[in-house]
Amino acid sequence: MEYEAAAHDCKEEFSIGDLVRLRDDEFLSHGIGLVLDRRDDSSDVIKDFIEQLGIERDSDVDTALREANKYLLKTSVYLVHWQGGSNKSVFRNIWMFYNEIELLSKVGSSRELKRENLK
Repeated sequence: MEYEAAAHDCKEEFSIGDLVRLRDDEFLSHGIGLVLDRRDDSSDVIKDFIEQLGIERDSDVDTALREANKYLLKTSVYLVHWQGGSNKSVFRNIWMFYNEIELLSKVGSSRELKRENLK
């Protein structure tokens, strides 16, 4: 079954190297993360994951995918390398949707940073 591409209103695109936090985690209680990678085929990632788990595609799964597609699928997902947090897991890599994270610090080239420091 095919799903229509979802239009999303992504207020912010993240770049590899950006420093991020979980949305609304003002005090960084869940740690901070570094964006490692970006994929634009999140619906394919989830479909592959469902197949790997051996979940049979029935009407409930198709309905759930269709509903999710309205909001998140066909949007960018980011591989974030997390450090810290309360569960004592020092480092972990997690694929996250754009609406789950907020920017703490934008990555810049060394040339751009030098230019800003000279101002």
